[in-house]
Amino acid sequence: MKRTIAIAFLASTMIMAISSASAQTKSKATVPFDFRVGSTLMPAGSYEIEYPRPGVIWFHSQDGHANVLALAGSTAGATAPPERLVFHRYGNQYFLRETLTASGEDQMTFAPSNLEKSVRAEEATLKSEGRVLIALN
Repeated sequence: MKRTIAIAFLASTMIMAISSASAQTKSKATVPFDFRVGSTLMPAGSYEIEYPRPGVIWFHSQDGHANVLALAGSTAGATAPPERLVFHRYGNQYFLRETLTASGEDQMTFAPSNLEKSVRAEEATLKSEGRVLIALN
């Protein structure tokens, strides 16, 4: 009886792990500037980006020194993996705002952090806001 329960538990754990692993999508990007994901500052560099679930993005630097997990609003029915990262630029500060598919459709949208709102208000008078796209490999 204990053996049957143990085998059933092991089988269900393996099935969950396999289905979870297959649902993940990975990309790589080199971001040439420091940027923020939410309120977390990420240094310029090479990143592996994972999408473990719709509306969830995980950046981890290839040198292992920077990691951030963020939640986003995701487009209903979007199944293609994101192809581009979209940053908003205010002066010399960059904030991750959305991801796009290869066809240019919105995939995920990130709410502006309090810091971004503050910087945007400060920079509004200078009109230095811009949009920056980074292609993913």
